[in-house]
Amino acid sequence: MPALPQVLARAGVKGPVALISAGWRHDEPRDEPLREAMGATIHNLGLYAAFRVLEREASDLVSTYTLKQSALRRVKERYRMAIVPALAGCRELYARRRDLDCPWFQQAVRNIQAVDALFLAESDRLHHEYDEQARPFRHRRVRIELDRLQARLNACDAVLIAGGHVGVLRNRLAFFGFDEWLRHRKVFAWSAGAMALTDRVVLFHDHTAYGVGLAEILDRGLGLLPGVVFLPHARERLDLADNENVAILAHRFAPAKAIGLQNGALLTGPQLTSEGTRDAAMHLGLDGTLMPVSEVHALAP
Repeated sequence: MPALPQVLARAGVKGPVALISAGWRHDEPRDEPLREAMGATIHNLGLYAAFRVLEREASDLVSTYTLKQSALRRVKERYRMAIVPALAGCRELYARRRDLDCPWFQQAVRNIQAVDALFLAESDRLHHEYDEQARPFRHRRVRIELDRLQARLNACDAVLIAGGHVGVLRNRLAFFGFDEWLRHRKVFAWSAGAMALTDRVVLFHDHTAYGVGLAEILDRGLGLLPGVVFLPHARERLDLADNENVAILAHRFAPAKAIGLQNGALLTGPQLTSEGTRDAAMHLGLDGTLMPVSEVHALAP
């Protein structure tokens, strides 16, 4: 049941809207179902396709970008090697004591947070070095794409950010500088699109072929919604009945609020007031319990 038309109407969106669907990758232009549901003019910005054009016409720049991404993957491998024992130690301490105030458990949480912070620092360093070396926004071919995107954005009353592959979506948004372009616009995002708006994009899945999956930070998000971590499709991807699992996730990302999302969730900002189906948006509490987001105040500064 599409809710987006009603949400846009309530927000006073009357003009054309821009669509970012780079997370769909090769299916980016296949937006007919969304157009049918919306019944409004949609301008698909085509970020995934724009980057493919640059791969052909700005190969020098993309080669440098690819080297940076390869270095980032090597950092991610070391990050995973460090986060596995840190998480295992934290889980064992909690399982034995069941005491959230235990100083050893608190230290174990800080160990996890330190590993996460080190990964983000290394990621920041690689991104900064790339920006200083390549200066992508000064590249003539990139400027052509940026001018095209900005002209289409300026003709729209709002921006829609769809889901899909969150890594691809986040990278394309960052590459084209949407952290600044979206700062003062009406933005409506769902699933991976919502994840990309936050400070940290977290990958997670408790139900894999190999048992409980490893929650890990993908990278920084656009930073437009500070103080929150979004976990879409939470009931399918997380074992929310496991008090230990919920508590460790909540402690790990504190003081940010870990928010699970389901179909029917509707959060409006800047403090993310819940207006959707009750329990469709849930706050993962530090005590391992779940509560409706409507009961959590001031999620974001």
